[in-house]
Amino acid sequence: MSKEITKRKQDELKLRLDECNAALRILHESLFSVFNLWKEANEDLKQNIAERKHAEEERERLLKELEAKNEELERFVYTVSHDLRSPLVTIQGFVGLLKKDVGQKEVEKVESDLKQIEKAVVKMDRLLSDTLKFSRVGRVVNPPEDVPFGYLVQEALDQTAAKIKSSGVEISLAADFPAVLVDRTRIVEVLVNLIENSINYMGEQSCPKIDIGYRIDGDSSEPVFFVGDNGIGIDQDQHEKVFNLFYQVKKKTKEAGTGVGLTIVKRIIEVHGGSV
Repeated sequence: MSKEITKRKQDELKLRLDECNAALRILHESLFSVFNLWKEANEDLKQNIAERKHAEEERERLLKELEAKNEELERFVYTVSHDLRSPLVTIQGFVGLLKKDVGQKEVEKVESDLKQIEKAVVKMDRLLSDTLKFSRVGRVVNPPEDVPFGYLVQEALDQTAAKIKSSGVEISLAADFPAVLVDRTRIVEVLVNLIENSINYMGEQSCPKIDIGYRIDGDSSEPVFFVGDNGIGIDQDQHEKVFNLFYQVKKKTKEAGTGVGLTIVKRIIEVHGGSV
């Protein structure tokens, strides 16, 4: 009898132990499921926080970019209105003189007045044309092409061939240019502007020369292209100013420009993610 009771208790203990083990397994599975749910929720929360942070950073970046664009637009409008007013004032002044000279039948003075008015009209036309070119940079974009930089240099030299020949400038080119992924038309425009600028500011150099080449930047290992010359140069305090819209170096040049060329150069390079 005693043995039977003992065996029964053992069986009961074993059954309860099995039930406890089963309960522990269920509890473990439940805890594991809860943990996975918590982990997923935590990951989702982290992702949401990261996305919100990124969205906030993007918002701040766009606001700063918008503010910078508005400031640039204000400067642009002010500069354009100021510089376009100059030839208008000239025309207005000479129209008054023209009326007076016509009334007095001063034929020679009338012809002189008309020439001055014509010069002012031509200047305004060039200012408007170059301003339009500048406004298109960044808005009118051609698909980028993977092209050897030497091809772009040659296109620019072809476009400026007549000016190079008449000025007697010697052109020196690098032996081998790397390929670049760029808006081909715009980069050729940059090179044409720089070549013409070099010729215009060559001065009375007896052996005028323009060097077009590149070097490898030590930090980024990226090619840095350049157009250099042995002309009159630019004073150090004007290195930044020359890229401002309508700014012109006050030195004697072969051909007066509008002060837009280098501004266009800077804008095109910046649109490509580079710097001047």
